[in-house]
Amino acid sequence: MLRNIKQSDKGLIQDIQDVGCLFLCFAQVSPLVFEDDEGRKALNKIWKEAKNKGYISPANIIMNHNKLANEFFALDVRYDDKHHGAEETIPPSVLYVFGKYTYNYSHFVVLNKNKEVIFDSYGTSNTVKYGKLESTRWYYAV
Repeated sequence: MLRNIKQSDKGLIQDIQDVGCLFLCFAQVSPLVFEDDEGRKALNKIWKEAKNKGYISPANIIMNHNKLANEFFALDVRYDDKHHGAEETIPPSVLYVFGKYTYNYSHFVVLNKNKEVIFDSYGTSNTVKYGKLESTRWYYAV
């Protein structure tokens, strides 16, 4: 869980500030607590280590959701590796839902099963405020 940390925080490395919304969704649903400066340092370290292991590509795309979630965020989840349509019904077996909104850019947020935003790494982003839900990512308990 994130406490007192937003994607725009200058204490986060530039890659996280620029494109770390999906990464921060994992941090938010994690049982680990990332708080204040120590939390920012831990997130920066995780990003760098995950990138070194190839879980995040050189272009800053999360390549291995399962390894990132399990190894770094203590989440016992399995990603089904699909981009589900915004209109699809979320099955009861899904533990976490991350939604991809688009406006001028794309932005990931944590959704509840009714597809309501329960976490936005910016607090309130224009992409969510003015954009539309394009797709969802589903994570199941292992």
